[in-house]
Amino acid sequence: MSRRPPGTPPLASDIAAGLSRLRGALDDGVSHPDLDPPRSARKGKPWPVLPPVEALDAGVPLREVLRQGVRDALRTSLANGFYLPVRGALATYGRLPVAWYGQQEAHWIGYYDMLHRLGFARYGSADADHLDDWAVLARSCGWWWPGEDVCVVVERPAVIATEPVPGSWHGQVRLRQGGAGPVEYRDGWRPPLNR
Repeated sequence: MSRRPPGTPPLASDIAAGLSRLRGALDDGVSHPDLDPPRSARKGKPWPVLPPVEALDAGVPLREVLRQGVRDALRTSLANGFYLPVRGALATYGRLPVAWYGQQEAHWIGYYDMLHRLGFARYGSADADHLDDWAVLARSCGWWWPGEDVCVVVERPAVIATEPVPGSWHGQVRLRQGGAGPVEYRDGWRPPLNR
């Protein structure tokens, strides 16, 4: 059994633990009968990814259609299409600190917000307020790194050039291939993306 290191945990650990607790509480707040899993489980087989109407006609549960069309589609665009390539490029300069991705966190924030707005979820007031705090961060900034005494907050990029992900059903995008760097900040800096 591993022992906890002595001393106070870093602030980033507290934020990560709080975020994990929040996402668990938000999952628990999803309670609409239309989102209950089907009685006959697909034991180990993933649901097909199809356009929404076709997916529902094929028996894909509404909860899965919403997950694919909102959370997964946004994650493909924001994580796979932006912050993972940029983080990989920055890692060539050395180890990166624990970071949160500001506007690129919108995939999970938007998913839980959509469920609440459609009446498919009910969150406790503290959890709803906490989700709202994350939504404000997503609307306000790019990446941020919390430190014990200082928090570094990066502006959102001025330019993000994208193109559609081939074969996607839900409008996913990725960073544009070729040409000038697809990401530029207001000061003119472009991450060194080798694409």
